[in-house]
Amino acid sequence: MDILQSAFIFALLLCTLYAGINGGRTGKAGAAIFIVATILSAAAATMNPSWATTSYGLFAVDGGCLLALIILALNSNRYWPIWAMGFQTVAVATHMATLWIPGFVPKSYQALLSFWAIPILWVMVMGTRKDRQYERGKVQTA
Repeated sequence: MDILQSAFIFALLLCTLYAGINGGRTGKAGAAIFIVATILSAAAATMNPSWATTSYGLFAVDGGCLLALIILALNSNRYWPIWAMGFQTVAVATHMATLWIPGFVPKSYQALLSFWAIPILWVMVMGTRKDRQYERGKVQTA
C-alpha cells in the first residue's frame, strides 16, 4: 500500500467516524456506504489493474454506490447526500466515457475516478457539521 492509499484510508476512517457519531441516521448510512464502496472498490480494482480498458467491476461498485446515495438522498432530510450523489454521478459518467472512447488514457481514467473520493468525504463531514450547527440554532449566515 502506497502513501496515497494510506492517507485516503486514514481520511476515510476519520470522516466516516465523525459522520457516524455526529450525523444521526443519515451520517451512519452515508459512512457505511462509503466504507463498503471502498472495500468493494479495492477488490474490484484487482480484477482490472491496468486501467487500459473499462473496469466493469469498479463500474458496478460505483453504480451501486450511486444508487445507494440516491436512496439515501430520497429518504433523508439532509442536503449533503445530494451533493455526494452529484460527485458520484461524475464518477459513473467517467466509466461511461471509457465505454464510448476506448482509447481513454489509463492515467486519466484512474485519476478521474480517484479524485471524486475526497470531495465526497468532505461534503459528508461539512454537511454533518452544518446539520449539527442548525440543530443547535447556531447557523452562520453569509
